[in-house]
Amino acid sequence: MKININGKSSQYLGPPTLGELLRSLDIDPKKVAVERNLRIVLPGMMESEPVESGDEFEIIRLVGGG
Repeated sequence: MKININGKSSQYLGPPTLGELLRSLDIDPKKVAVERNLRIVLPGMMESEPVESGDEFEIIRLVGGG
């Protein structure tokens, strides 16, 4: 399946959930904010949010500090 992540086209096998996709990219789902097709994905929905061909994601890493 073809998806876009932060403006870059990527190919992935199978229909994973967003949580599975993030972990395959070595990203902790609890430490990012994600927009899927111009809609914010709530943190509690990442494990059940499906990933479908043609989806566009913006993934923003949350950084602490002061």
